[in-house]
Amino acid sequence: MFKNFNINRVLLVLLIIFIPLYPKFPLFSVNSTYVAIRLDDIVIGICIFTWLLSQTKNKFPFKKNKLLPLFIAYFVAIAISQLNSYFIFQNVPLNILFLNFLRRIEYMSLFFIAVDSIKTKKELSLIYWALLISTFGIAIYGYGQKYFQFPVVSTMNSEFSKGMLLRMDVWTRINSTFAGHYDLAAFLSMMLVLIGTITLVSKNKIQKLISFIMWCISFHLLTLTASRVSIFAFWGSFTISLLLIKKYIWIFPLTLLMVLSIVNSKDLNQRLMATLPMIKNIIPKTTKPIPTSIPTAIPTLIASNTNTSIVPIKVSTPIPTVFHHQIEEFTPIDIDLGVARSGEIRFNVEWPRAINAFKTNIITGTGLGSITLATDNDYLRLLGESGLLGIITLLGIICFLFLKTINSPDILTITLFTTTICMLANAIFIDVFESSKIAYSFWILMGIYYQCLHFNKKL
Repeated sequence: MFKNFNINRVLLVLLIIFIPLYPKFPLFSVNSTYVAIRLDDIVIGICIFTWLLSQTKNKFPFKKNKLLPLFIAYFVAIAISQLNSYFIFQNVPLNILFLNFLRRIEYMSLFFIAVDSIKTKKELSLIYWALLISTFGIAIYGYGQKYFQFPVVSTMNSEFSKGMLLRMDVWTRINSTFAGHYDLAAFLSMMLVLIGTITLVSKNKIQKLISFIMWCISFHLLTLTASRVSIFAFWGSFTISLLLIKKYIWIFPLTLLMVLSIVNSKDLNQRLMATLPMIKNIIPKTTKPIPTSIPTAIPTLIASNTNTSIVPIKVSTPIPTVFHHQIEEFTPIDIDLGVARSGEIRFNVEWPRAINAFKTNIITGTGLGSITLATDNDYLRLLGESGLLGIITLLGIICFLFLKTINSPDILTITLFTTTICMLANAIFIDVFESSKIAYSFWILMGIYYQCLHFNKKL
């Protein structure tokens, strides 16, 4: 009965569901930063320990993995970068350097757990259903935030990251169980490419119907985030997928759906026009300017009465108080001003800071965590923090898989190839490799990608 039982497969399915759905409640704070140790770190640590035990029992079969040398090369590259940062630049506290290094290992170790969990093609179906379940849960909670005032857990600033429960107002973009709307959008864009492609090629009518429904729900949720980067990353990647699987007829309805969604989404419409003023005469104007905001906590009474004092709440998680928006006390920001400010922060502060770090040491960079928590371009961040060694070894892992995909007839391999392209496109304007929920999910998908190539004798 238990002959084919694989504990790592059980853990992988649980991780695929747990990681996206569990909000980012902090457990322990870390000095010198507002990034915290969370429950997902503990759960993943247990999974890694369990995987290592199984590897020990089987005499470490992961040593045969053809990507292992590239992973080791990347870990060596960032280790050198951390040592340089501590002994030469002295720009980051030792605990931050160490935790950043461990976090990269934590993210990428899920690749090996995924590889070791999937032994046959038939098992891929279970993984796909787990992805559908997690995406469905994300959608339910996202709609709950939008229409039923489900609480928001955010890490957009030092106060929110302490575990405050926030409530959205009519102007705020949803983030579901993620730490911000951009993270949610990046995750959804990848899932849309994966689910959409499988929907078109699936021969199982029940799976096809459920996948189509989930695709429609996820697409609407993506438009609610109003993320220009992710929606175009999805469109471009899915178009490539349609070309590769020779479903050319679907490119036109996909593009039409994109245009209609942009036109009908007031927030997305105005953000796009604020980004590209030359299209204002092409896309119809919305009825009035739509302000934008991020959740801003205003303390209120937890119980429903008229007292204005703050009442403490006893819960199992370290969340001292519930917060929500007072719409009448909230002054929204004009979208044109918000988009301009966002661009100025990227182009005048974050990107030059990363470039200057890269110039300081083009080989190893200035250390992980040395250019603050946000760069909004993961390639510049890689260059600034880990130099040429870091970016070449990390992207080398992905390029290896891409090269093995050439001329592959396998649909799932092609699907994961275009899903990865979507991730890389998001990385131009979002720090997706640093966002824990996205990074965990991405490296799990890379492990599945590797196994698909293995099944098709490409490795």
